[in-house]
Amino acid sequence: MLERTSMTLRLSLLFALLSTAVLAGTGLYLYGSLERHFEEQDSVELAGKVDLLRHMLAGMRTRGEVIASEQRIRDALVGHARLHVALLDRDGTTLFSNTRLRPPPEQVANAVPAGMTPRATGVWDSAWGTRYRTLSAWADLATNGESLLLALALDTVEHEGLLAAYRGNLLLVLLLAGVAAALSGFVVVHRGLRPLHAMAGTAYRISASHLGERLDEAHSPPELRQLAVAFNAMLTRLEDSFGRLAGFSSDLAHELRTPVNNLMGQTQVALTRTRTTDEYRRVLESNLEELECLSRMITDMLFLARADHAQVTLRTETIDLRAELEKLADFYEAHAQERGVRVMCGGEGRVTADRLLVQRAVSNLLSNAIRHTPSGGEVRLQAARDDGGVVTVSVSNVGRGIPREHLGRIFDRFYRINSARDGFHDGMGLGLAITRSVMLLHGGRVSVESVPDGVTTFTLQFPAAFADDRHVPREAAWQRATTGGLPSQAGGDTNLMALDNRQSGRPG
Repeated sequence: MLERTSMTLRLSLLFALLSTAVLAGTGLYLYGSLERHFEEQDSVELAGKVDLLRHMLAGMRTRGEVIASEQRIRDALVGHARLHVALLDRDGTTLFSNTRLRPPPEQVANAVPAGMTPRATGVWDSAWGTRYRTLSAWADLATNGESLLLALALDTVEHEGLLAAYRGNLLLVLLLAGVAAALSGFVVVHRGLRPLHAMAGTAYRISASHLGERLDEAHSPPELRQLAVAFNAMLTRLEDSFGRLAGFSSDLAHELRTPVNNLMGQTQVALTRTRTTDEYRRVLESNLEELECLSRMITDMLFLARADHAQVTLRTETIDLRAELEKLADFYEAHAQERGVRVMCGGEGRVTADRLLVQRAVSNLLSNAIRHTPSGGEVRLQAARDDGGVVTVSVSNVGRGIPREHLGRIFDRFYRINSARDGFHDGMGLGLAITRSVMLLHGGRVSVESVPDGVTTFTLQFPAAFADDRHVPREAAWQRATTGGLPSQAGGDTNLMALDNRQSGRPG
């Protein structure tokens, strides 16, 4: 039955219901705010009168003097017709009352001590149907040890009447708004569904070879514009994915062709004639290097593919970044000394993240920095936390720098800066892509700033809060790192001291 109902009618009724619900929620919130305002207003008035009466009684010595000052007290209450005040001694004897109203026993029992400022009030529903807001407090006389009870009550008839009128008006407005929303929704939906056939025709023309088609957003009605924008955004993502897939296939084929050709060429040359054992060994060693290159490329691409599809499960724990940076600096110390480069660590910071992935991201940047720092230079690792809780890790070095035209693409896969004149070294072009994927998995980002013939700084930014699966043991994460979840380098070698020999591509 519901399926056969007009979509225009269903959407109109749904629009009316939602509009009414929103208006009802807004009205209830405003009603509650008004009620709280009256409550606070009455409480402030009662507390002010308690302060006034305490001040007056502080200048009186005896109960007789209080009784004699009745007119003075009445004068202080002029202009407060809704206020009922009674002064009682500790025996319950009434010394003063501006009305015949007597406070209920529970009000007397909950009186605020003389040394305390009253903050909360009570509500008393009298037997004749009138509601009062009450406040009781003790007040000291000038004589030591003598105190009187102040019992105040403020009728809320006026406020109750205003709230009742507000409720009636709110119900009327909701009824009229619901009818108006239903009628206007019917008209808008009826007109808005007209472009659906045009959208369907455009959708039929879209295919893998015609991803450039887009729905007309400018002339779509407001109700369908979001659908058109979302559909076009999906097409843009699909077109981008197809383009990246085609480019990736081409780049991958190009990258695989070089080591495969080297293997084939060396093997063919070795087979042209009989070789000595040493010659065959040299050929096999050379082939092994090419195979290791292929292995690293395959494991890196496997990691990137899993990261793109969110198939890398993070094993998070609280990490002391300063300790991790010092550990990586120790790992790279020998390599840095060979190149005449110093590695310095500074700053403090803690982050909840996957330790192995963070090590991998930083080690990619550190090995890059060491490679591109001239002899006698310095690489600086710095951890910091800003006022907003964002934790950063920066890797800086002084060198030739990265040309400005390459800064926007150095995190792309297989992207290299092929410039022998500038002294850049070609790697596989995957290291920075892996670093970016690691940061995206942690909800962070990586950025770079570089000055030609100056300082180049890569920065990892971790969000203020990140946690996931904290209870998985570190051994499980390490096993995952060596079995495909976190691809290791150099044929599955898990020795961190070999990090500098296992990093994949670098910029340039």
